[in-house]
Amino acid sequence: MGCEVVVPYGVPLDGVRSLFETRDARFSRFLPSSELASVNASPLGLTLVSEEFASMLSLSLDAARATDGLVTPCVVGAVEPAAVPSFASVSLLGRGLLRAEPVQLDLNAVVKSRTVDDALALIGRRWVSAGGDVAAAEPVVVGLPGGGSVALHGGGLATSSVGKRRWPAAGRPQNHLIDPRTGRRTDSPWRDVTVAAQSCLVADVAAKAALLLGLDGPAWLDGRDLAGRFVDHEGSVRLNEAWAARAPAAAAA
Repeated sequence: MGCEVVVPYGVPLDGVRSLFETRDARFSRFLPSSELASVNASPLGLTLVSEEFASMLSLSLDAARATDGLVTPCVVGAVEPAAVPSFASVSLLGRGLLRAEPVQLDLNAVVKSRTVDDALALIGRRWVSAGGDVAAAEPVVVGLPGGGSVALHGGGLATSSVGKRRWPAAGRPQNHLIDPRTGRRTDSPWRDVTVAAQSCLVADVAAKAALLLGLDGPAWLDGRDLAGRFVDHEGSVRLNEAWAARAPAAAAA
């Protein structure tokens, strides 16, 4: 999945390694042998998928509904601005995937964070970190973008960022995150958004949505009682009300 996976010392590694490798092999957009690549080769009509694929796609569609389409499996990171198909054109009936219009899927918005949660369930009451996204069943101190740290006592912590994968084009900075509302790469004022939630999956989906929402992101998280920490492109930190109540700026900035 293009990231380092870390577990506490003494945790058996074989099961965790196998879980991440198996998920990567099934859901990678960059492996021609993946099930995702096979599904995307025929982007219209009815396709029979594996139970695991159907389960992960169901989570992704749940995320799209919860974020009004901001976090959607229908964005495949187009190089040029393009209309993003509605997630409503994708439906599941058991293992049957139906696409009412041509849609190539990308389940990256849920695969890594769900795998972090599943790895925690596999190893028991410890913690798991993958690329900085964390699921914990015991207290752990987590480093934050731009410096500082926070103590996570349980649940999940995830960061959505446009700070690492950026490049100039046509005189404007570009990034990897597509805004489904415009079909263009986001111009959010936030470089990094970190969210704490009941699971890594929920935190990751919420962090992506809050980053795409720009200045409305902090209030959107507060409306869902989710703690969020926002870092702008100059490195200034802003905490939403839920984060500030649980981890004051002095301890979390």
